[in-house]
Amino acid sequence: MLYALLLMVVVVGVGALMFARTVAEIQHSGDDAAIVQTLLVARGAANLGGQVLQGAVRKELHEIVETRSSTTGRWSFGNTGSSASSPVPNATSVVNDLNGVAQVLQASIDSILCSSTDFSPSTGGSGRFVVYFTGTACGAPLPSGVSLPGGRFVEGNPRGGASSAAEQTYAIPFVMVAEGSLGQYRRNVVIQGEYRFTVGRGSFAKYALFTNVHRMNANQNSEVWFTEDTLFDGPVHTNNFFRFFRNPWFGGKVTSAGCGDPGDTDCDGSFNRRGAEFFGEGFVRWQDMRPDSDNPSYTNGSGTHAPSLAEVDWEAAFVALPENNQDQEQAARDGGIRVNGDVSQLRLYAADAAGNPLVPDGNGGFTPTATYQYIEVLRGSTTTRYRYGPDLILHQLQSGQWVSLNRQFNGVIYVDGDIERLTGPARSPSNSSDPRRAPPALARFAQITIAADDDIRITGDLKYEDPPCSGVPTRNADGTVTPATCDNLDAVNVLGIYTQDGDVLIGHNNSQSSYNAPRNVTIHGVLMTSSGRVEVEDYDQDRNDPKGAVNLMGGIIEYYYGAFGTFNSATGNQVSGYDRKFTYDQRMSMGIEPPFFPTVTHDGVKDVIVFSYGQREQVY
Repeated sequence: MLYALLLMVVVVGVGALMFARTVAEIQHSGDDAAIVQTLLVARGAANLGGQVLQGAVRKELHEIVETRSSTTGRWSFGNTGSSASSPVPNATSVVNDLNGVAQVLQASIDSILCSSTDFSPSTGGSGRFVVYFTGTACGAPLPSGVSLPGGRFVEGNPRGGASSAAEQTYAIPFVMVAEGSLGQYRRNVVIQGEYRFTVGRGSFAKYALFTNVHRMNANQNSEVWFTEDTLFDGPVHTNNFFRFFRNPWFGGKVTSAGCGDPGDTDCDGSFNRRGAEFFGEGFVRWQDMRPDSDNPSYTNGSGTHAPSLAEVDWEAAFVALPENNQDQEQAARDGGIRVNGDVSQLRLYAADAAGNPLVPDGNGGFTPTATYQYIEVLRGSTTTRYRYGPDLILHQLQSGQWVSLNRQFNGVIYVDGDIERLTGPARSPSNSSDPRRAPPALARFAQITIAADDDIRITGDLKYEDPPCSGVPTRNADGTVTPATCDNLDAVNVLGIYTQDGDVLIGHNNSQSSYNAPRNVTIHGVLMTSSGRVEVEDYDQDRNDPKGAVNLMGGIIEYYYGAFGTFNSATGNQVSGYDRKFTYDQRMSMGIEPPFFPTVTHDGVKDVIVFSYGQREQVY
């Protein structure tokens, strides 16, 4: 019996030990699983941080570079020396200049990241990240044992004066701390790297709307008022000043130089209009705005006049429009298509190898995927046809055969005259009133700038195969505004339309029907004229037969503000011409632009690359 009792004690003891060990192993396995899961969450946060560096941070950097880089020196940053191979012999000035950029950039991204909530992956736990361009981010110092060197010049060529040809690359070091958490478990991933950005002259394509003189013409009585129907979701600038009636909405930065008499290249008068005019109140200097210059509001017998301003600068720099289109003409000579004289019709379309335009599905998609971008130039009775694929090798149709021209197309089409008709492929006859049924004019890989000396008349839909945005800003019943959806910002296709001495016209000609654009015409691209207007042709004719809306996704840059139609002031109903439904292509604020599009005298960020030099992980 004693032996049996001893054996029972031993068995129970062994069982207890095995149970305890099993419990410990289960707990240990749970610890391991939690640690792995928090690591995965931390790495997910780091990946999200990389996306933010390519997106929101890039946008902030673009605006900072515009204001802090040199506009006249040989180098964007570090202009105290005269070396031809680098900004300065010892690069000290570069470090100081880029440290200044890093300080402003840190404040900008802190306002974006520090107040944002943690993200929660579907697998459980939560993650967050902060980015250091300076010694402090979101009020916290750099992790121990981590340091940030100064910024540096990477590569590039000096420019002469205001030349737009030279591009330069600079780098700002960064540290990203990404954290994953699950219950009591925490894991950090610390990444050190370099934020490299290429700087070149900023493009006019960055504007949703730009005017030199904010009137319809030279007549002082041709005033332009922004009203409650005004919805701009991108940067808006004038060298003149704005007028507000009721509550126009601006989703991007609003800037005005306040020049009372803008000239072709500078302010001919004085900057005596740094402010805005409010209906029934007259002109108000920005220092005198009530309650303040960021949120001006005036109530009188005509209502409350309070523009919704996301960000505003009433003392912005004067931005001169280009004096010529020589850069575009030279680009066309070097690697584009140059056409002498007037063009009867210029037609763009994305198609398959047989030249068949893509078929719209009615929901924004097309089939099949474009194989080639086609370009047709009609002069008199002679049509010249070109095409190119993703490799950009340009071919010309000769005697029924596509013959390689043995060069890559740089995207520029230059016309030494006017373009009577610019169009994409025609809509299906059975759906001629539906812009959703228009095939695309630009293939998903196509990047084209059309430049002309004189007028350019748009007579058909010009759509992207791969549009970056959908919809338009819409005012809700409660007065708020829902912006357009721009969730495809990696799209590549882009179109620029530019005339130096003419107007960009939306065809609405009563004497010649072939000059007319379709109802509810859709235009994807940036439209620009250095001396004229972007407007609907004969906008006040053909009354009581309005043509719907111009559905523009891109931007407008013009000397004067062009008219699109007329409306009944009592009912608000459209009477003639077209309505405006504009969506800003947000890629333009990130430094994307049509090839060889005109540039301003300020630098902009052309490209960013995020380099990671190493990372370390920590459990705590």
